[in-house]
Amino acid sequence: MVKHRYAKGANAERELSRILKGYGFGVIRSARSGGSISIPDIVGIKNGIVLAFECKTWERKPSLRKDEFDEFLDWCKRTSSHGYLAWRKRAKWLFLNIKELENKDILKDGVDLEKLLNEFNLL
Repeated sequence: MVKHRYAKGANAERELSRILKGYGFGVIRSARSGGSISIPDIVGIKNGIVLAFECKTWERKPSLRKDEFDEFLDWCKRTSSHGYLAWRKRAKWLFLNIKELENKDILKDGVDLEKLLNEFNLL
């Protein structure tokens, strides 16, 4: 079961990495990052803008433990990056800014990748 979950998450991370590369991003994927947010799952860089993603492929709405949230937020502050929770539910990706995670719902307030990239004029 754990291997299946890891493979599912790793495949989703690779998919998002390919999508970002298709938009012209330089992409770094942190293999075996699950369970620890010492570095986000994916970091994408384009035109000097750094986007960091913590990816989830859960069937139910994803969340981060308090310590994971705090560590991810701190990492984003130290690196001047924009952090996002990235949720792949079935074939659709939704993104929510990490700073909005405590007050907003990714299911209702999450945006697709094109809308996210458009916010930074990266399309």
